[in-house]
Amino acid sequence: MSSHALQLLLPSGDPNGLKVISLSGWAGKCFIVPRTNLKQLKDRIEIDKPGLYFLFGPREEAPRVYIGESESFYSRIINHDINKDFWETVLIFTGELNRADVKYLEFKATTFAKESARYSVENKVQPQENSLSEFDKIKVEHFFENARLILRTFGYEIFEKAAESFADRELYYLKGEFFDARARILEDGSLLVLKGSFARARETSSFDGWAKLAREGFLVSGKLEPAVNHYESYEFMEDVIFKSPSAAAATIAGRSINGWTAWKNEKGITLDENLRK
Repeated sequence: MSSHALQLLLPSGDPNGLKVISLSGWAGKCFIVPRTNLKQLKDRIEIDKPGLYFLFGPREEAPRVYIGESESFYSRIINHDINKDFWETVLIFTGELNRADVKYLEFKATTFAKESARYSVENKVQPQENSLSEFDKIKVEHFFENARLILRTFGYEIFEKAAESFADRELYYLKGEFFDARARILEDGSLLVLKGSFARARETSSFDGWAKLAREGFLVSGKLEPAVNHYESYEFMEDVIFKSPSAAAATIAGRSINGWTAWKNEKGITLDENLRK
């Protein structure tokens, strides 16, 4: 893999605010913006050019993303601020692109994101592939690879297939009253809970917040369904990636739990012992 030089600008001086990212030799730019800092974008002329954007949910939850394109981003993101609740950070990619370019980028990004299955893609409609000239397609593919590099650099492994990212070969287990789950740990610390795992339906009185909302979302989407032959349990109907072992464990057990010590391999060795000590 070749070396890359990234430049990072903090316009307000706040490391938790707007970030502007560029790559050496690349005409594109990336803007990383917390939802609470959207006004910092308002006067930036680059934002009103054609671009590709990603709305990401909180990192501690089961990963969710919405992917879109726009020719006038600021008005589009204000609309999303009103109508979409799940997201907390937006990444915008813009540069020497036209409307046909960003339409193709939207198609490619949503296709790759769904194939990787690392994130739950919130787009209701799959964009269709549009035609580009041979020369334009080379330019846009290069833009996509740079965007992919920046996304991965900042911890958004949206296009990396889980099967190619396992941290080890172990299966890890989480078992208790009315729950019995299996999972694989990924290189970035995410946990892939496997289809056929069982979660406890009953929740403790203190169980609240993002994990409770995640369970409710999984039930609505069909990722979790009441188990047929397991009393007081839900069954995972597909593989689901959580941003951390603790997020997965809490969602499965219906209570707060330290996933690094709760998940164990078949020899009883915890994730913490296997990977962090």
